[in-house]
Amino acid sequence: MKAAARCGSDAGHAGRPKWYLLYYLLAALDVVTVLASLTLTQAMMQIYVDSVATSQQWAVREEEYADVAELARAVNAPGNDVFDSRDVDAESARLHAALNAFNAQFDSARAEVALNASPGEAALLLANFDEIQHAMQEMTAEAMLIFGYFERGQADQAGQRMATMDRKYAGVNQALSRLFGSVRTIRHAHFEAQLKAAGLLKGLEYLILGLAILMIVGALWYGSRIYRAARVAEAERSGDIETLALAREEADAASEAKSRFLGIVSHEIRTPLNRIFLTLDVLEETASAEERRRYLAMARSSGRLLKRLIDDLLDLSRIEAGKIEFERVRFDLPRLVHELLAPYVRLAQTKGVRLAVDIAPEVPAAVEGDPTRFGQILANLVDNAVKFTDAGSIEVSIVQRCEQPSDAQAGGGSVPLRVAVRDTGIGVAPAQQARIFEDFVQADESTSRKYGGTGLGLGIVRRLIGRMKGELGVYTTPGGGATFWFEVDLAAGGRATPDSPLHVESDGRDEVLSGRRILLVEDAAESGILVAAALGQLGVNVDLAADGAGAVSAAAANRYDAILMDIAMPVIDGFEATRRIRRCEQDGDEVPIIALTAQVTDGTVEQCLDAGMDDYLAKPVTRDAVVAALKRWIVPERGQELRSGATT
Repeated sequence: MKAAARCGSDAGHAGRPKWYLLYYLLAALDVVTVLASLTLTQAMMQIYVDSVATSQQWAVREEEYADVAELARAVNAPGNDVFDSRDVDAESARLHAALNAFNAQFDSARAEVALNASPGEAALLLANFDEIQHAMQEMTAEAMLIFGYFERGQADQAGQRMATMDRKYAGVNQALSRLFGSVRTIRHAHFEAQLKAAGLLKGLEYLILGLAILMIVGALWYGSRIYRAARVAEAERSGDIETLALAREEADAASEAKSRFLGIVSHEIRTPLNRIFLTLDVLEETASAEERRRYLAMARSSGRLLKRLIDDLLDLSRIEAGKIEFERVRFDLPRLVHELLAPYVRLAQTKGVRLAVDIAPEVPAAVEGDPTRFGQILANLVDNAVKFTDAGSIEVSIVQRCEQPSDAQAGGGSVPLRVAVRDTGIGVAPAQQARIFEDFVQADESTSRKYGGTGLGLGIVRRLIGRMKGELGVYTTPGGGATFWFEVDLAAGGRATPDSPLHVESDGRDEVLSGRRILLVEDAAESGILVAAALGQLGVNVDLAADGAGAVSAAAANRYDAILMDIAMPVIDGFEATRRIRRCEQDGDEVPIIALTAQVTDGTVEQCLDAGMDDYLAKPVTRDAVVAALKRWIVPERGQELRSGATT
C-alpha cells in the first residue's frame, strides 16, 4: 500500500493523474460489497426462518381443525347408533358429551384465531367458523328430534328424519372443507409474499454484482500493483464468504424451502456466472503479463468452485425430492473414464502428483448404464484425492469382482465392477470414517479450513450409489493416504474396444473450427458478445441474433455450420424458433442446433430434443465446453460444402 502511494506521489510530481486514488476507491467498494453481501445473506436467512415459523403455526392450526372435524363426527354418531341400540338415554348422553367436547375445542380454535390471526385472515376464518356452528346446530336439532320420536315410540318417524340428519351432517363436512380451503388460501398468500421479498433481494444482488464488475475493471486498469492489493482483499473476503456458506448450509440442511428456493434462483445464478467465465476466457487470450494470467487462473478456479457448489446443492435437492432418474444407455467405459479424468491429470501435474488409471483387461469397454451418474461418482472421488494429496501419486483402478461367462460381453450379461481411488494424501482418521459420507461433513475442522469445500461431494456419492444398489467404503492405506472404493453393477453392451490413452490436450488455434460460420442466438447482449469474442479468437465467424424471430430469419437467409440457441427469449423462444427452422429445412440439409441456456430444470433436455435440437449445454459454460459441443456436430467435409454455398 505504501509502495502504491509512493508510486502515485511520484506520478503526481510528474504532472500525471494520481492513480493511487483509484486504490482507495476500490478498497471502499470492496468494503461496501462485503457489508452488502452480509446484509443480503442475513435477509435471505430471515426469509427462511419466517417461512418455517409461519408453516409450523398453520400446521398446528390445521391439526386443531382436524380435531374439530373428528369431534363433529362423534356428535353425529349417536343419532345413527340409536337405531341399533334403541337406548335413547345412553345415546342422548353420548351426544351431549360429544357436543360438549366439540364446543370446547371449537371455542378454543375460534378464540385462537380471533387473538392471533391478522384482521383479514381472522375475518375469513371466523366466517367459516360461523358456518360450521350453524350447521352443527341444525344437525344436533335433527338428532334431538330422532331421540324424541324414539321416546314416544314413533320409530318410523325417527327413520324418516335420519336422512335429514345425514344431510345436515354433510353440510357440516362442507363447512369444514371450506375452512380447510381458507387455510390453504392464506398459506399460499404467505408464500407469495415471501417470493416477492426474495425478488426484491434479487435486485440488491444485481447491485452487488455491478460493484464487483466495477472492481474487476478498475483492478485491470490499475495494473500489477493493484493485482497484489486485490488478492489480499479477495483473501479476506473469501474467509467471510466461507463463513456465510457454512452458516447457510447449517440453516438449510433439512428444509424443503431450500429445495424450492434453489430451483427458483438457479437460472438467475447461472446467467451472471456464464458472463464471468466467458469474460475470463476472452481476457486470458488478450493478456500479456504472466502475473495477469495467474490472476485470471485464480478467478476461473473460484468460479468453477462456485459452480460446483451450486451443482452439488441442486443434485442434493433433486435426490431428497426423489426426482433424480437413472438412464440406461450404451457407452464406452474406458473412453468415458479417460476423458473424465483428463482435467484432473493436469491439476495433479501442477501439484507434482502422478495420476494413473488401470482398467483390468477383463473389464468390457462397451457397457450399459448411466454414464453421467457413474462419471459423477468417479469425478467426486478423484477430485477429493487430488485436493487432499500434495505429494506422491493417485491410482484409479477398475476391475470385475468375479469371473463372467464368455457371452457376457456380447450383451445382456451383468458387469459387476469394483472401482478404487487410492491416494497418498492426508488420509482419514479411523474415528472419522464412520461419518465421512454424511452431508456437509469433512474429516475435521482443520481440514475444512486448509482445503476448503462444503462436504457435499461424498454425501452425494453415497446417495447415488445407494440408488444404484451398490456399496461404498473407505479405509486408510498403510503408510499414509486413503482408498475410497465403490461397487456397482452395469450391463454388458457389446464387444470391447481398445482403451483410448489418457492425455492432456495442448492449447493452440483450432483447425476444425477455424473459418466456420456459426449463428449465436442470445437475448442477453453481454453474453452474446462474450461468446462471439471467445469463438472469434479461434477463427470462428459468428453472427448474432437477439431473439427467436431473428434466428429464423438468419437461418433462412444464410447457411451455417451450427446454431447455438438460447431458450428463454422474447418474441419467439428457442423451442419455437428451432421448430420453425426445422420446418424450412430440406431433407439431408439440417444444421446442427445446440441449446445454450441457463435452464436446468427437470425435463429441459427432453424438451430441447423434442423441439428438434441436437445437443444441450447448461450455463455457465467455458469456451472449451462450447468448442467440444461444436466439434461433436461439425463434420469438416460438411463445413466445406456449407461455406461454398453460403450467402454473403
